[in-house]
Amino acid sequence: METLAPTPPPPSPHAVPQALDAALTALEDPPDLVVINDPQRGTQSEAVLELLFDQRKIRPPPLLVACGSHTFPEKEKNDFHSRFSRWVPPDRICWHNARAPDLVPLIGTPPWRVHPALARAQRILAVGSVEPHYFAGLSGAHKTLTIGCASFADIECNHARALHPNCRPGRLHGNPVHQGIVCMLDCLAQDRRLAAVNLLECEGTIRTAAGGDPLDALTELVPQVEQTWIRTIPQPADGLILEVEGPLAASFYQAEKAIKNNEWAVRNGGALFLVAPCQKGIGQAAFVSLLTQSRNYADALEWIKTHGYHLGDHKAVRLRYLTDPNGRGVRIFVLSPGLSPSDCQALGVFPIRSIEEGLQQSGLNRLGAILYRVRDAAFTCVQTDPQQQEKNENSP
Repeated sequence: METLAPTPPPPSPHAVPQALDAALTALEDPPDLVVINDPQRGTQSEAVLELLFDQRKIRPPPLLVACGSHTFPEKEKNDFHSRFSRWVPPDRICWHNARAPDLVPLIGTPPWRVHPALARAQRILAVGSVEPHYFAGLSGAHKTLTIGCASFADIECNHARALHPNCRPGRLHGNPVHQGIVCMLDCLAQDRRLAAVNLLECEGTIRTAAGGDPLDALTELVPQVEQTWIRTIPQPADGLILEVEGPLAASFYQAEKAIKNNEWAVRNGGALFLVAPCQKGIGQAAFVSLLTQSRNYADALEWIKTHGYHLGDHKAVRLRYLTDPNGRGVRIFVLSPGLSPSDCQALGVFPIRSIEEGLQQSGLNRLGAILYRVRDAAFTCVQTDPQQQEKNENSP
């Protein structure tokens, strides 16, 4: 069994300083707001802030934590504050709340609502991290500035496009979710200067970085992202063992990103084996609700037609398509101590106590089965040769 793992570039000691210089040049004057990712992202924002405030001697402006639709308990917020307290006191750290009543409308195409601090600022520096995103193509500061600071309704409107077949990890061209984010970014930039420092982090280390205009700082890192996380195999596998660790392994809803990243690299009728603790159980309530009401892909589509799209529904619909015998018929086995038998039944997955047990149940413990172990599968994306990929796809 071959192991597919990230192959990051060696760390470059000059990458972050050069990226910050490019970002500050784009702003022309010091930022009056810095936007950073929330605790769920794990971005090493301190590396940028240390250079900005300690070495460049720039007076710290307020920090805005871009939470998107996420919420955090006070203890987690306080722990997060401690990472930045040497520069910014807690009362100057703002947390975005996508459901807050005081969000400010921006006029554009489309119009959208943002955190008041983002609306007031004139020179905004965002710190992001770039890796494959299973339906937005790539993460990065362009998402931090938009989806990270938008209203719940705006996030939901953007993510409703995630059922489009062009919404794949690493794919920006023709991706309607990415295109929507670009429009939101253009709207934000109408009366403001925006700049970004994007970090490429892997295995706990910043490998490289890019800075300047948010979209330029994204596209500059695309070759390194592909080198680090995109793995190509000659033909669809019979089975993939997907290993997830860290914050994204805490719930099935988050760990399932590993499935979305790699689902097209397994053959129709094959098997995926998810290895993640999922100590917080399944996760988002709406995701669970749709799954429990929809035993197959047709039911899931009918649910959305009847009840409308809600944030997270795209994950449930795509999961049902993946596992439906009338769809792709891929079986999912989970080695997840945090998931109960009833959780697994609701998800339509099979609990296992070991990979050996899963291989036996799936019939893939036979000689000649094409199997791969995928490390860091919440970010690593396995793809097949393009011609084989086209044959394997029958996307909704």
